Amino acid sequence: MASLVLSPAEQDFITRGVEDGFRADGRGSLDRRQVTLRTNMISQANGSARCRMGHLNVGTDVLVGIKAEVNTWAPGEPDNVGSIVCNVECSPSAAQEFEGRGADELNVELTQLLDRILNGPQSGICLDKLCIIPKQAYWVLHVDALVLDVKGGIIDALVWATRAALLSTKLPRVVVESIPDEDGNLQSEFDVVDDAEDQISVEGVNNLPLTVTFNQIGKRYVVDASEQEEAATQARITVAVSPSMDICAVQKSGILRGFSSSLLTEILHTACKVAREEFSKFKDTFAAALSNQSPSEASTGTMTDNGLPANYSLLHPSAEQRFSVRGLPPRLHLDRIYMNGLHALVPFWLTNETGSELEISLSTQGPLKIQQHNPNWSAVSAAQRKTYLDVAPAASADEEVSMVCSATIQREFSEIFNQLDGEEQLVLEAHESVELVLLFIAHSKGSTSDVQSYEYVPFSGRIVFQADTDTYTVKLRASACKSVLDMDPPTSRIYVDDCVIGRTYERVLCVRNMSAIGLDWTMTVVETTDSESLSSLQLLDSNMQESTGGHLNARSDMRVLVRYTAHATGEFLCRFLIENSNDPANNTRYWVFRARVSQRQKPRRIELLSDPDISFGNCTSGVWYSRDISFKNISDTPVLLRFRVEGNTAGVTMRTAIRADNGSLPFEYGTSDSAQGPMPFEAAFSRRPSLGEDGISESVAATDEIISEGGSTEVAPADDSTPPSEGARTTESGRRFAARARAVHQHKTAMFDELLIKPGSVRTMVLALVGNPASSASVSAGQFGRQSFTLFCECSTVANVQNAQLPPSAASNERNVERLSIPCTVNMCTPFVRVSPALLDFGSVDVGTLKSLDLQVENLSQVAAVVQCKLESKVITCTRTPITIAPLQTVTVRVDIYPRRINARYRKQIIVRNIHNRFNDNVIEVRSTHVDRRRVAYHNMFYHTLVPNNEQNFVDFGPVPVNSRSMRKINLQNVCRCPLNVEVVADTAEFGTVSVLTAVKLYDEDGYLTEESHQVARRLPLLERQAAMHSSIEKFKERTAGNSESVPVRPESRSLRSCAELASESSHASATLQPDMFIDKSIEQGHVCLIPFMSSRRNVALPASLDYLDVASVSYLHKHVVRIQEQNTLPKAPLFKSEETTTKNHSVGITAVKNEVLERASQILDEIVEKLDMAPQTLFSSPEDEDAYVRRQVDLHKYIDLLIESGFLQPAQKIELPPLGTRPIIVMLQPAEAADKPTPARFDANLYFRLEDRPSHLQPYTESAQAVPFGDVDQLPVRRFLIQAALFNSELEIGQKNINVGNMQVDESSRKYLVIQNRSETPLMYAIRKTGSIASGDIRFVNNRYGVVRGFDSRKVVFVFSPSLNGVYNEQISIANVLNARGGKYATLKAAVRRPSKFYIRSLRLDFAADPPLALNQLSAEVQLLAIKNMTAKTRRLVIKPLHAPFPADGPPAAVDQAGVVLEAQFPEDTSLAAKAATEMSSSAHIAPILDRETEEKIESLEQKLKIAIRKNRPEKIEKYRSKLAKLRSGGKGGKSTGQCEANPAAAQIQRLADNTQLAVELPPGSDISIPVAVVARSVGEATGQQSQEPVETARGMLAVHEEKDNDNVKVVTLTASVANKRIY
Repeated sequence: MASLVLSPAEQDFITRGVEDGFRADGRGSLDRRQVTLRTNMISQANGSARCRMGHLNVGTDVLVGIKAEVNTWAPGEPDNVGSIVCNVECSPSAAQEFEGRGADELNVELTQLLDRILNGPQSGICLDKLCIIPKQAYWVLHVDALVLDVKGGIIDALVWATRAALLSTKLPRVVVESIPDEDGNLQSEFDVVDDAEDQISVEGVNNLPLTVTFNQIGKRYVVDASEQEEAATQARITVAVSPSMDICAVQKSGILRGFSSSLLTEILHTACKVAREEFSKFKDTFAAALSNQSPSEASTGTMTDNGLPANYSLLHPSAEQRFSVRGLPPRLHLDRIYMNGLHALVPFWLTNETGSELEISLSTQGPLKIQQHNPNWSAVSAAQRKTYLDVAPAASADEEVSMVCSATIQREFSEIFNQLDGEEQLVLEAHESVELVLLFIAHSKGSTSDVQSYEYVPFSGRIVFQADTDTYTVKLRASACKSVLDMDPPTSRIYVDDCVIGRTYERVLCVRNMSAIGLDWTMTVVETTDSESLSSLQLLDSNMQESTGGHLNARSDMRVLVRYTAHATGEFLCRFLIENSNDPANNTRYWVFRARVSQRQKPRRIELLSDPDISFGNCTSGVWYSRDISFKNISDTPVLLRFRVEGNTAGVTMRTAIRADNGSLPFEYGTSDSAQGPMPFEAAFSRRPSLGEDGISESVAATDEIISEGGSTEVAPADDSTPPSEGARTTESGRRFAARARAVHQHKTAMFDELLIKPGSVRTMVLALVGNPASSASVSAGQFGRQSFTLFCECSTVANVQNAQLPPSAASNERNVERLSIPCTVNMCTPFVRVSPALLDFGSVDVGTLKSLDLQVENLSQVAAVVQCKLESKVITCTRTPITIAPLQTVTVRVDIYPRRINARYRKQIIVRNIHNRFNDNVIEVRSTHVDRRRVAYHNMFYHTLVPNNEQNFVDFGPVPVNSRSMRKINLQNVCRCPLNVEVVADTAEFGTVSVLTAVKLYDEDGYLTEESHQVARRLPLLERQAAMHSSIEKFKERTAGNSESVPVRPESRSLRSCAELASESSHASATLQPDMFIDKSIEQGHVCLIPFMSSRRNVALPASLDYLDVASVSYLHKHVVRIQEQNTLPKAPLFKSEETTTKNHSVGITAVKNEVLERASQILDEIVEKLDMAPQTLFSSPEDEDAYVRRQVDLHKYIDLLIESGFLQPAQKIELPPLGTRPIIVMLQPAEAADKPTPARFDANLYFRLEDRPSHLQPYTESAQAVPFGDVDQLPVRRFLIQAALFNSELEIGQKNINVGNMQVDESSRKYLVIQNRSETPLMYAIRKTGSIASGDIRFVNNRYGVVRGFDSRKVVFVFSPSLNGVYNEQISIANVLNARGGKYATLKAAVRRPSKFYIRSLRLDFAADPPLALNQLSAEVQLLAIKNMTAKTRRLVIKPLHAPFPADGPPAAVDQAGVVLEAQFPEDTSLAAKAATEMSSSAHIAPILDRETEEKIESLEQKLKIAIRKNRPEKIEKYRSKLAKLRSGGKGGKSTGQCEANPAAAQIQRLADNTQLAVELPPGSDISIPVAVVARSVGEATGQQSQEPVETARGMLAVHEEKDNDNVKVVTLTASVANKRIY
């Protein structure tokens, strides 16, 4: 029977419940579940019945059919009795364990049990009545039973269904006649009457017993055990009881132990008691089944009494009217079909309208088929048929007819009957009419948007009826939708912690219809801890009525109020089953309600700051996902949290960690919310931190919040140790996986289950999980499966935290524990792929010929899958980069084979790895036969192509960006003892060029430098000097601009001889390096190179510390830079063979110099080939390493041009190979964009090798090993060498092309940033460059001037702008794409820079009082203060003097009055006047301090924020802004000075000039002064001696303030006063 594994807690719960007299589903110990009987289910059988025990789809379902046939008697058989033959089979869909041959043993056991019950005398069946003629013929009843579903109590359900089927069995009447033979002896013969009305029943069936199965659980037993109870059963016994209450049979099933004698006696007495009720119940149930549907009703199905709508039976004749169809119009639309894996049934009738026999063929297109006898439709009663179809009326015969099938009736259908084969041809008698059933099933169409969004999906099909030339066609279309039921909260759990008796608690449960089609849902109780307390839990709808189900329209939801009233202390648990009636197979959900009740309310000590429900969403197996959970201690004492997980965690590995204050974790996870995306579990565990002796991660063991290491979990296998798929050939990697898995199984990692939180503090815990890949044999393989579990947190106080010897767990107060439950849910899906074909047979492939085949990789799962091809071959190539396959989609992988020699039996394997499910790896066999029809393998007799040291006939550049250059080296190795000449030609490509280069020949036959190499050696240093490599000059300028001090050196290993080694050999080495060595002046005289000339070391002065010139971080980059003087790079004397006698004394030294120059170029070339990255690395230990890495790549790109321009690399057409020697060639690939074509993902080109002057004594060999001479040299074969690359576009964008700083002053600083965006999938390298002008020196980049941006990511590069000159600033910044020469961008920095003010005057207008008016030639009694402040860091000497005519262009707003009166400023010496003025001003108004420009801008910004806060009515912000404004305006904290002045400036000094009309004021840095100013009204016009009656309203004057030696920058102060009309002379 179906095995269900229970946890110890579940088994204990069931056992204790049975012993206490109650069961999980609320039944008593002797109560049976609801039983439903249906008879006459199979029309071809003599009798049939279907029995279901339990609710729909959660009970046991058995179907039994009886078939009677006449058998001939054979010797050895009984003389005068019939026979009953039994056969029981369990459907593979009934339980997962029944798949394959899993149900064989159970089938045999049930068959034997049923046979013993029916064929013995205890059965009560009159077997002698089944005898027709003794020793001649008898009836055989074949009892065939099919178990459709198993949910416990399978034996009882089988007996019930068999008894009902035998009671409904009808046998034809047999007529026996005695006929004399030739000898006069009477011979008995019989005839079977074929009349449905003249049938008889099987006698004695009413005496058939019923069985009662008892399951012992604990010390007691139950009847009709459920699936969970059977899993907890210790012993099982079945008792058969006849209607006369006689025990007919007893059978004990194969359980571990038996029953005690006392308990067995009790069970036998109880069986008779239970059987008496069972017979009564069976009688009522069987009578109800007969009244619901009679046998004749199920078998006839006439058109006159079919119960269908009237407009459904319209007649539709064929084209020639030889036959007609009722129920299927020419255009039919099936609407509102559920995509639930079940067929929709549409009945119709086909009638022969002719007077003769007619043969009609039936053909269907689409998901359609036609059956003549469908048991599901036969079981539909007449009353149900009236409501089964809803047919919309059609206005005419040509219009489309829409039909809707009843989902309620369809749910009763069994899909097994619908899987029977359909009819393809019918033969109808004259005027015969037959009933047929059209079956339509809506299957999912992959990952279409309609299916994923649960919208209607269209289907179409066609039905053609044809009788010779007469046809009738039905065009059908259907609209189907997948019904999906969802819940909120998605965790399917509602926990109410710390309840108090007498109080009512309410929660809201939302049942939601996610699809565009309506659904029916039900809710039933399947388990509870206390059936009596079930009344305390109420489920109420919006009308506050009890609700346990209902109908949900499309895209609607229903809120259910869960109300619980606590009545008793302890834990109350109730489990509900929420079922989608329209799709129960995929939408059966369990919902749990749990409450903990106590006597009184406990104080809260902990507060959950994060979401109360955690949803991980849709997750992929093999990928880590994490969520943060934050707790806050709201009590006054430290609290201790303990964590544990309960629920459905099968197939899920979980870990917990404590997030530190800086946000870091002790181990890394991928998160579904992060920008980086989720991380595969192989990568997460590969960076697992080291564990200390106590098992705790060292990175977190020092924190005092972590108390213990907690639990442990298994670690998933690493990437290189995962197994291939099942059934695949055993490989070495599979054996390594088995050993690795056994070792990994025992490894334990740190997991924290206790957390200490101090009072008032907040701590964050990270809950991470990864789904373990499921087996491909799983039923839900490739589909999302929802799992829910609960994280329980128990909070307790700590008695003594200060005592270090006492662990917190021991100091906790267990009696006062606060509990907190956090429901969690995750939708987990394991990706599965299928690769076809499993065998790639290339057949015969010619050497030097490319042949391709395709692999189809299909993603069978609902989540994206990532696959990667793994193979080791020199002949076979395919894409080896990871490939992402969308859900339910297929990708094509091209496999190329390029043979290079003859091989009659070539075999290889390609492993297609499923990155996230290594159990699903697929092994593809590759077979081919390599022949050489064109004799291309002839080349291998003379030379080999080595890439780099392996012989192969292709080169794969890998990923190469467009508009870039990539190099690969091919070594041509001569295997002959004679020289060879090989001609190399590259074909033309549409999307780029392929160039073949070779290094210049260094020496001639006599060991002297050739003329070409000598010229290269001279040009190379000159070109390098002009190149200004980024790795030296520019980096030194950046580092010395801010700090000229040396930085300590970091010693590292070098592949070449470093400058430190050269320095140890130099006699001029010094201990320090002067920073002025690399200023512009020195660069003009010499140059800096990445790999120094060895010949120059005698004139090189090197320091012991060179780390500040470090330009790289990885081992293959050279760490030090030396400066080479131009006069020492090359000797002036040439060395040629003709000059050997004149330069004999210098030949050794000069040759050595030349050798080092060219050897250095060879080293640079090797580094370009090996270290030039087209796919940049993204992981660096520090920003400095990233900066140095990109600078090095920029240098390598520039060295390509340098080597080509110097002539060191030359185009190669003919290669001379010395005997047994090797000559390298360089293949350079330069992809380019086409004008109007998209860039292809794959680049293919060819190199052609041709031998010239083939040695005559060597001949090629064919497959037959016979020498075949060649004729002319032109007839020699050409060898093709394959060039492959994966092209991509490296696209760089910037976020803002114009960066406007606005108005600034000289020497001010502003921080801005550039946003560099990568629009491609592959990482890109960028280099930020400035124009080199004087203004560009004002831009200083903080970091990341050179860097790498990951695919589809962006980066902010911060720079500081500090202008040193005033004026309009418009400077360009170049952002170069290192991998794409044409993909650079420009950003423009704009600013308006002005010169800063050297002094500041508080007010440029001094108003004197108007009452009383000022008289002419009289000193004003009022004194105003002129406040001046020094805004610089230097002492300033200012001159203050009156300003007379002519007035400035922006002078007084009005001219002098008619009397010509002006104001003349006076600076009184009397200090009492100044004191008096200061006192009056302070008493009348507050004297605001002198504020700088920055403080004024802050005040302006705060005033704007204050206005917004007042408008939005934010009192707290209004008070905050007003407080800040008061401080800034009063010169308090918050108002900054210029930053250049002293904290306590010295006092100012005043010197009086020109009779107190001028002053010279000396202001120290940052100081200010207030100077008293009085005015005298002077008449500047002609005196009339008369007094005017009109007073002069206003008189004006001016003061000029400027520096003593700067008369250009003058500030003017305006003086105003009211003057009386009285003149004084």
